[in-house]
Amino acid sequence: MTTQRWPDVLQPPDPARIAELLAHFWLHLQQLPDLLGRREYLLAEEHAGELRQLVIDLMLALNGIRRPVSTTHLNTYLSESQRAAIQKTLLLTEVSAESWIGRAVALVVIYRWYAPQLVAKFGLPYPHAAEAAALAHLQQSLPDWPLTITTD
Repeated sequence: MTTQRWPDVLQPPDPARIAELLAHFWLHLQQLPDLLGRREYLLAEEHAGELRQLVIDLMLALNGIRRPVSTTHLNTYLSESQRAAIQKTLLLTEVSAESWIGRAVALVVIYRWYAPQLVAKFGLPYPHAAEAAALAHLQQSLPDWPLTITTD
């Protein structure tokens, strides 16, 4: 099913792709300690951007669409609260490991808000093992990584 809507042709989300995104988030997040440990801040910034794109794709899926190819109107497809949440992960106040950790934690909180809804909506498995492995690695590798992250 394809729905025409200006300015993009909108398509429904692909459940297999959503399952990939859910698992890939944790695998991708696990790479952060290595980058921060080596002070590869430019790569850490690219990495944060890639994590943000994964979360945006999850938001769009819950909104009932796939990210339109080559769109120049992404804001149109996100609610005001979705835009506000994701925009908080855009800015760094300083270049330090702590600032990237803060952004990564914010992305985890957003992910944990959307992932269970997507799992329920599309009948997908939640990637518990990938999440547990990633969080254990982050806690062991980054002294400032929180021991618990609540999404309430």
